[in-house]
Amino acid sequence: MAQPQFTLQKSPKRSPSRPNEAVFDAAHGQSNWSQTGFGSRLMETQFAGIAQLLQRLSVSCRSEDRKPLNLAGPELRLLVVPPPTGTYDPPNECWRRDPTTLFETDEIRTIIRFLNAGGRLLVFGYRFGDSFTQTNLGQLINPLGCLLNDDAIVDLHRLQHYYPLECYFETQQDLVPVKWAAAGVDVLRWRSMATFTILPGSPIRPLALSPGGSCISYDRTHRQISFQSHPVAVAGTHGAGRFALFGGPHPFETSRLGLLGEASNARFLENVLRWLLTNDSADLDATNSWAGSAEFDIRDAAQERWREYGHIESVGNGAEAVAFVENLLRETDTLRALSLPKWQA
Repeated sequence: MAQPQFTLQKSPKRSPSRPNEAVFDAAHGQSNWSQTGFGSRLMETQFAGIAQLLQRLSVSCRSEDRKPLNLAGPELRLLVVPPPTGTYDPPNECWRRDPTTLFETDEIRTIIRFLNAGGRLLVFGYRFGDSFTQTNLGQLINPLGCLLNDDAIVDLHRLQHYYPLECYFETQQDLVPVKWAAAGVDVLRWRSMATFTILPGSPIRPLALSPGGSCISYDRTHRQISFQSHPVAVAGTHGAGRFALFGGPHPFETSRLGLLGEASNARFLENVLRWLLTNDSADLDATNSWAGSAEFDIRDAAQERWREYGHIESVGNGAEAVAFVENLLRETDTLRALSLPKWQA
């Protein structure tokens, strides 16, 4: 397994009594990713880079593979939730809902209570949200004040030249609106991932925005295209706790398709983990530029031509454009849960 290349800043001194343990969720289908041949999304596998970074920040890590998750103990500081999923269906190259991997109501309440009492939460979705992975991660996210959308950011230009699992898009520092998150960050590299809708009045800020323009958002449930810039990562507070949510795991994974060692991804992750783990003065309102609403305009003047379109739906004048994008996504297998043998072929 390739190891990420990054340099960690000097860790601040901690009080001996300070909680310093992180739990990685392995009880909601994270091991089922190996059914595709690509490997599981566990602390010991594709999330090993995140665990390594936490350990360098003096946080011990353990994995929980039984439901309900054990969140008891004064030493527990952080819960990490890699992308949950259902059961893989090889003939149809898709995920099927598996009741044993879903978040149960009592589990969600326990996690929210943990967060409200001062716990920290780091959650990863996947492209096209729960509609793709056939899970109910959105039920855990919704009480925090935002929605996990059934969409994916897709770079239409690169998709014509890259295989979908290798396709990526990049964001510059000006699309990282929060100052503490942008520190030391030049460029971030992402793969196709879901976006978030921040509900009005929620104590949540976008950590990173998609570029907009040809990096469209395609919502497969509502059959809509958006050319605007959308949050692909958000952070917020709930009670005495803090949380960070990402629309996909690839930017911080150490697998063959992982991007933790590329661009400024490791530094960005370090910034987020430091904010989650400490009680410093870097609050959510310490921003470079944030409009104060859930809607974000395209910032690049070169993309102004996309502004007049905004959103296109699969009805009326937008039907032809949506059909074109959907045909491209089908031809490139972007809408499928590809297995390793199919990808290698």
